[in-house]
Amino acid sequence: MNNCATDQIDLNSAVHDRIAPLYESRHGEIFNQVEQGRIRDVLTHVAEQIRTGANIPKVLDFGAGTGNLTRHLLQMNLSVVASDVSVGCLRELESSVAASERLQCVVLNGRDLSQFDDASFDMVATYSVLHHVPDYLAIVDEFIRVLKPGGVMYLDHEVCPAYWEERPDYREYCRELAERQKVEQESPWQYLSGLLQRKNCWRSLAPMLWLRCNKLADEGDIHVYPEDHIEWEQIRSRLVSGCEILLEKDYLVCREKTFPPPVWSSWHTRCADMRLMIAGKKAEAL
Repeated sequence: MNNCATDQIDLNSAVHDRIAPLYESRHGEIFNQVEQGRIRDVLTHVAEQIRTGANIPKVLDFGAGTGNLTRHLLQMNLSVVASDVSVGCLRELESSVAASERLQCVVLNGRDLSQFDDASFDMVATYSVLHHVPDYLAIVDEFIRVLKPGGVMYLDHEVCPAYWEERPDYREYCRELAERQKVEQESPWQYLSGLLQRKNCWRSLAPMLWLRCNKLADEGDIHVYPEDHIEWEQIRSRLVSGCEILLEKDYLVCREKTFPPPVWSSWHTRCADMRLMIAGKKAEAL
């Protein structure tokens, strides 16, 4: 791996270590009632597609962060290996879930999954992570390798082609959303008050001050630009030899805090900005 890619991995790790206590409050598009309900429903569907024969399927949550997928997977009584390049995020994850013999946390190197054997997982799940990985196609190859035949891969929350095409319907949705977000926007004092009401709130103050001083524009994002974004056709080409595409779906992620969300409710059947893909590893795949 070249020095640039190594630097990108190091940046991702360092930034997420810093902001881990604030990660969920910074991502209202993930941690809201609509999106969490969608994730729960999709994961339930994915688990139903597993054909490995395992009594308790073992899941690799790749880029687990602070536990977005892991919490759902544990509630589904699955065994979870929560993995991430950020030690800080994994610490947040461990503090947010009850101790369980079904949970193992593993620090990743950001390049490959060399610490895991071939065909060692019944499911591989990743959400909003591939765009942080320098060589995300090589990681998809690794997903295939560590999946058991009959296992299932779940890729989610990466932008779909419609997002980059700037279609008129999506532009109009964004305009309405921006107006709504002005109404929902918290004042700095409201935000601080919310942090102070949290358990162990003092842990959030240092990263909040760090963010204020560093004016962080992104979180180590790499493939999020018109000229460099997730190429779904290339992912599909990596999968087709050993996997069957079970579902590929574009959707509009909810970016509102209120429930029910008025703008999303009006537009989610008319435009999309994200894609999920589910693939099953063929029984004869090696």
